Amino acid sequence: MPNDTLITQLDQLREVYTQQQKAAATLQTMLKTIIAAQSKTQKALMDYSAQNTGLDVGPTQETFADLRLKEEAIDPLLPDLRRELKMLASLTGALKDSAAALRSEPADVVRLDKAVILLQGTPQQDIATLLPELNRELELAQIQLGTEFGQKLRDALAAEGISIGGRSPHFEIGRFELEVNFAKRFITLRYGKDNVVPRAPITVEAAIKTYDSASKSVMGRNQNGQAWISQFYEAYTLARRKRDAGGTRVNIVDCYVEMVLLRQGRAFSSEPSKRTFSDYTRAQFIHDFHEFAQRRRFAHNRQVVKAHVASKSQTDSPAKSMWMVEGDSPYDGRYVADVEFEKE
Repeated sequence: MPNDTLITQLDQLREVYTQQQKAAATLQTMLKTIIAAQSKTQKALMDYSAQNTGLDVGPTQETFADLRLKEEAIDPLLPDLRRELKMLASLTGALKDSAAALRSEPADVVRLDKAVILLQGTPQQDIATLLPELNRELELAQIQLGTEFGQKLRDALAAEGISIGGRSPHFEIGRFELEVNFAKRFITLRYGKDNVVPRAPITVEAAIKTYDSASKSVMGRNQNGQAWISQFYEAYTLARRKRDAGGTRVNIVDCYVEMVLLRQGRAFSSEPSKRTFSDYTRAQFIHDFHEFAQRRRFAHNRQVVKAHVASKSQTDSPAKSMWMVEGDSPYDGRYVADVEFEKE
């Protein structure tokens, strides 16, 4: 049910700020009218004096010229008045949208989210007191939509024999995380913690299509494990040489960068461009690293890869570490920062 008490408070506040807006608009109009009237009066006095009539209007002209209403009283006020009018227009619009969003069944999450963001940027205390309740209503509306969306998605995936875990806004589909943003109307799909599809339409059909495509792209490729570990060793050696690493440990992201370059064909070497670039995503590399270097332990010249867990400072940067999905859930894994080859 709509929160009638909150809706009434929003309507009352909107009426207060609407009256302030009207008063400011009236003042702005009157100030502009005064400027125009003064200018017209001075011109009329000048025209009258030019006709050489018997009445001396010189003192009156001097008085009007000395007034300097525009320069000293009105011009300094108008910029602040314009800013206030703009703020009040934004404020009354956000209050109106908030109430309208709460009245709809279910609550209009998109409209309410935009209104709340606008209201959060205002310094008015009477609005600040309502923001916690507005945010709660927004959260409840998102939970309601998430429950409905999640059930439809579960049913659709169950028909294909795929199970789904988690709850809105974060769902788990195997090793993938599906995040739903109802306020912005899009979904994001990640392999572990790495984006695979940053943005897709927020529909069940789009979610399933996005997952199917990503699953094939990341886990459905036919890779030769022995060839992969040999190429990874070459990338490791190049990264170690370029970074002038004194020891045997090399950052895994540096190895990934070198491996991407090693996988490019002759066309890219002769003409580097998007058209000739052969993509190898972080998600694909992470999957292959876990599969061939960790789970199946392929060796190169009787050497295997040893992975070193990242420190807290390294986990904060995707340029220094990678989240390795090691189980059946996107959250079952660890951050790896450095790698090295050691004897079996």
